[in-house]
Amino acid sequence: MNEKEFASYLDSWIEPRRDEIVDCLLRLLRIPSVGTEPLEGMPFGEEVDKALRFVTGEAERFGMKTKNVDGYAVHAEIGSGEEMAMTLTHVDIVPIGSGWTKDALGEVSDGYVYGRGAQDNKGPTVACLYALRALQESGVPLKRRVRHVVGGNEESGFRCVRHYFEVEEKPTYGFSPDAMFPLVYAEKGSMNIGVAVKLGDGICVEDSPGSCSCGEGRESSGPIACLEDFAGGERANIVGDRASATLRVCKGCEDKVISLLEAAVQKAREFAGGPGPLDFEFEKGSGSVRIVSKGKAAHASVPEEGTNAISGLLYLLGELGPRLVSSGAIAFAAKAAAIHGEGLNIKCEDDISGPLTCNLGIGRVDRAGDKPLLKCVYNIRFPVRASGEELRERALACPHPEGVEIDVMSVGKSHYSDPNSFLVKTLLRIYREETGDNSPPMAIGGGTYAKVIPGGVAYGPVRPGVAETAHQADENIGIDELLFLVRVYARALFALAV
Repeated sequence: MNEKEFASYLDSWIEPRRDEIVDCLLRLLRIPSVGTEPLEGMPFGEEVDKALRFVTGEAERFGMKTKNVDGYAVHAEIGSGEEMAMTLTHVDIVPIGSGWTKDALGEVSDGYVYGRGAQDNKGPTVACLYALRALQESGVPLKRRVRHVVGGNEESGFRCVRHYFEVEEKPTYGFSPDAMFPLVYAEKGSMNIGVAVKLGDGICVEDSPGSCSCGEGRESSGPIACLEDFAGGERANIVGDRASATLRVCKGCEDKVISLLEAAVQKAREFAGGPGPLDFEFEKGSGSVRIVSKGKAAHASVPEEGTNAISGLLYLLGELGPRLVSSGAIAFAAKAAAIHGEGLNIKCEDDISGPLTCNLGIGRVDRAGDKPLLKCVYNIRFPVRASGEELRERALACPHPEGVEIDVMSVGKSHYSDPNSFLVKTLLRIYREETGDNSPPMAIGGGTYAKVIPGGVAYGPVRPGVAETAHQADENIGIDELLFLVRVYARALFALAV
């Protein structure tokens, strides 16, 4: 069977299995596989383990050889030979979050499958599994083995594949369906930077309005508020869509503080940027003011597509100036979130992957030590040609106010594959034959499993013109798109293995 004959074979193999493929995805979506604390033999918790075992169970039902690698990852394999072609996906998901109008654990509606992980990355996982099955049932002789590897920790550290490739072989050719079509040949490096702000006190809480030592009744410009609490974001790699802050305020000065904050709202919106909106709500208490900000979530690799409620709220607080204790340090934490890294002195770009991006993903007040700290985590995606170590040094040397500490928490390498390689040319040809889309291959800010495959690339699942819904409410994949993935990945594996 040649490649053209195999493509014809897929015409009659995939469509009769439409309902079966959708049902397989729905059953996988019903497992809420967010990583949790490890258990014995389950390094990423019980739900991720259930999802990994689901994959091996389906593969065994199809007659494939399977292996569970210490609970970190699993694989299914067909064929024989010294060399190997590989697909690499994951079944762990980000937290479900809020704002869903469909069942976050799986629902079919109007030709789409909804659920957390439908696009990232359970849909592609099922598509690859059925691509292997189609190849196996065609009976075509393979000169290379074909292996589908599924990890359990892509969303929070890649520990799954690091462990997997310590004990298992790397492929001759490999791709990860965890980005977009036509193909991604270059991925930015990643870096997490922590900023800790020491929160001072220094306001008085006398019960007599206007007579406190801040001198508000005498038109003083001294501090009348301090940051008591702050909470925003769940993960560094998500643009935070909600944050809240509580200020302790000199009694009688609550209205004054709210008035000052309201006057700065437009500047905070301009600083946060994004598609908007960025809304603020103010709640007055006795000696306190609470502020809630609401923005728009997005993936950290494209922070400009979100509206950051965390950085917007911190910027708003910083605009209180000398009226807020530690305002300079808090303002620095906000300005460090400038999306191209200028606030941390790491701005740069190259001709392959474009400019560095920065996302403030987590902000929390920590009271565990002697003094309360505002702790912020920034997720950086730096260009392919940039040096992670040089950027580390620049960030650590960034000028900052007293009371601020900067820590580079991690640095991950960028990834680049030759766009003229056999793998890239083969995958591009198949995609173009199937779609007529001659778009060029891309460089992206997101980090995919392709980084752990020598010469590997990311290949789908999102086509141009198809909505990117990963990490968002109502994440979904079209059923026709799901079947398209089965077809393209089956053809790709045929071309790489036969």
